[in-house]
Amino acid sequence: MPEDAEANLTEPASVLPNESRRRSLWSRIRASRFLFISIIVHVLFAIGAAVYVVQIYSPQRKLTFKGGPPSPNHSERALEHKVQLAKKQSTMSAPPINKRILSAGLSKISLPDMPAMPQMDSAPAKMAGVGGAGFGMPTALSGAEGNSGGGGPISFFGLRESGGGSFVGTFYDLKQTPTHRSTDMTEQKYTDIVTDFAKNGWNESALQKFYHGPQPLYNTQIFTPYMPADEGPRAFHVSGEVKPRLWLALYKGRVSPPETGTYHFVGAGDDIMIVRFNGQNVLDGSWNPHGVANIEAKYDYGFSKIPNHFVKGPAISATVGNYYDMEVLIGEQPGGEFFADLFIEKDGATYEKESHGAPILPIFRVADGKMPALSSGQKAPPPFAPNGPIWRAEALKTESR
Repeated sequence: MPEDAEANLTEPASVLPNESRRRSLWSRIRASRFLFISIIVHVLFAIGAAVYVVQIYSPQRKLTFKGGPPSPNHSERALEHKVQLAKKQSTMSAPPINKRILSAGLSKISLPDMPAMPQMDSAPAKMAGVGGAGFGMPTALSGAEGNSGGGGPISFFGLRESGGGSFVGTFYDLKQTPTHRSTDMTEQKYTDIVTDFAKNGWNESALQKFYHGPQPLYNTQIFTPYMPADEGPRAFHVSGEVKPRLWLALYKGRVSPPETGTYHFVGAGDDIMIVRFNGQNVLDGSWNPHGVANIEAKYDYGFSKIPNHFVKGPAISATVGNYYDMEVLIGEQPGGEFFADLFIEKDGATYEKESHGAPILPIFRVADGKMPALSSGQKAPPPFAPNGPIWRAEALKTESR
């Protein structure tokens, strides 16, 4: 065979491997039918598996992300709470309600009237007291010693709580110092101290060297029946520290008359009753007068054996709307029984007369109310006019003791 022909036969064999290498992967896959079919089957299987997983597991997965119930607003919560509370209360057993039977018939038992609650430093309301007489007391009720609330007898010396404008009373025991040391007090020394106090401007600092009660009392008038002398210390809550003799009580206030006019204070005290008005001594109705005020008249009500009976002091002028300083000093000297009553008499006014010929005067007061019932050992006060005039009073500031 010629060399050229032999060369032509061998040359394509060297070219075939190079062409197969240049074929693409896809051409080789198509060249192999088995491989092509296998790939197609796997792809279809994967797609089917994916669809199956999505359809089966997707709903369950959504449940894991479900939100909670919407929270109600405040009004809805309050409504639900009321409904639940009503259901709860309906299940609880309630005690039976006792029905009260009222009768229109008359009862054999009658209860006393409630004490009056007068308004202070305002237009007073009139109220009839025992026997038709008015009796001014502060609004708060005072009980027995140690009790500032209700439940006990009302004290004629005043109450522990102020209802507004009233007299502020301070208790002094001249037998002892503020530290409870004895002052060796005698009845003569007691008389001299009272006289000096009234004649020298009512300077309360002169009494500060003696024991004084820690709690002031507030009173709307000075008007007590005859009573045991120990009721004074008891009313001021110092009966455990003070014997019922040689004591004083000083009441201070600022007052204004119900109408302009000329007035006289009338009163008496066993043992001390001295009054100062607008800086002047205007009444000395003590058992033994201290010579500090003139006496214009004497009224015998047959009430007491006090030597001068009830005395009428000098005239004073007072203008409605103006307020005047006023002090009242009362006290007990030897012990035993005590009383202190203060009236007011207006020039030009007409008063009824009692059996002894003395005028029946109104109580000097700065409030209206009922007269407390008398307790055991207390004697009825002298006659007085019901529904008398009511003076006004300013509230005073008190120093802490």
